[in-house]
Amino acid sequence: MKLKKVMLSIGVGVLAALFIGFLIEAIYSEPKYEDYCFDQYSIPQMIPNKLGESCNFSYDQQMRTDCAISKGMITQEYDSDGCVSKEKCDYCQRDYMDADEKYNRNLFYITAPIGLLLILLGLYLPLSIDAIAGGMLLGGILTMIQITMRVFGNIGKWPRVILLGLELVLVIWIGIKKVHETGSKKK
Repeated sequence: MKLKKVMLSIGVGVLAALFIGFLIEAIYSEPKYEDYCFDQYSIPQMIPNKLGESCNFSYDQQMRTDCAISKGMITQEYDSDGCVSKEKCDYCQRDYMDADEKYNRNLFYITAPIGLLLILLGLYLPLSIDAIAGGMLLGGILTMIQITMRVFGNIGKWPRVILLGLELVLVIWIGIKKVHETGSKKK
């Protein structure tokens, strides 16, 4: 392939992957932290006690332990004297992380088939437009890489290995099948 064709293939591939990513993001918005955790940007600071008196707040150790076990975060409210007046377990961070994990999993189920479709399109487009076909192939591979990396943080070690193995076997199988078909047609 000449340099122009290589550059065209790279351009088509990168733009196709970006287009797919931004299109899906525009249609299916990801959860926002501020939709789950209100007023979490600043941690309230204890106001120094004006009278130098000690505060008499009873901390509920069982509630604190249960909160930590259930992946919550202790939040406190202070009275005008600077003493803790109320304490509660806030689950906003956990709820946000759960929503984000679900979003990434759904995004994988939406995006991976599109990446696979781009790979197939790149392999089966006519040779007369091989620069475009190469770009579609690259776009599909980049799309698969991007969505795989995005979902990696939410799955365990072995599911990661299995997922990568399946993707690798699939791409190799498609490549061998296509290369074999192309080689057979030339003879």
